Amino acid sequence: MLVKDVMHRAVCIGPQEDLAAAARKLRDEHVSCLPVCRGAEILGIITDHDIVVRSAAQKRNPGEMTVREAMSVGALCCAHNDTTENAAHLMRRRHVRRLIVLDLHSHVIGIVSANDVGISDLGEWVSHPPPFEVVFYKEVLDHFGRPHRCELMRVPVAAGARDEAVRAAIREFEEAQQLSRWDALADSYEVISAFADP
Repeated sequence: MLVKDVMHRAVCIGPQEDLAAAARKLRDEHVSCLPVCRGAEILGIITDHDIVVRSAAQKRNPGEMTVREAMSVGALCCAHNDTTENAAHLMRRRHVRRLIVLDLHSHVIGIVSANDVGISDLGEWVSHPPPFEVVFYKEVLDHFGRPHRCELMRVPVAAGARDEAVRAAIREFEEAQQLSRWDALADSYEVISAFADP
């Protein structure tokens, strides 16, 4: 079966809209994420979690903070003519519950979830996160000129020591972004351990 046979219509939002508008759209459309698009071009993704955590962390009013400032850049995507088996494999490997679906012109046309592709054992692979996750960031300025870390990509690493996890994540980031050096795009990265003290 192909992804286009099981996907749902994508509800997009523009990068310059504010977080309050994004929250209303999430509520009204009964969805938990919105692809951030310029026309039909994917720029990133924003979730209900992003809105709450990122506006609260910066002590910002959601009506004064744009989607661009809170979104995650580099949303994981698949093609509409990919098989559901390939989509499920990507979700398991990257520990995500949904993928943005693109057409032949790389335009956003839908979203496919873990349930859509036959993954029923969410608890087994989501509740047991990989030992490390490396988060790559770009430093940008918001519309007030304040510095802000924009997330480019999260790379879960299933095995190895911390240094090995970082090297593996850098290789995956460079491959995914088609870079010879990770710092040609990202300004920094953060290593998150599943075993860190609360």
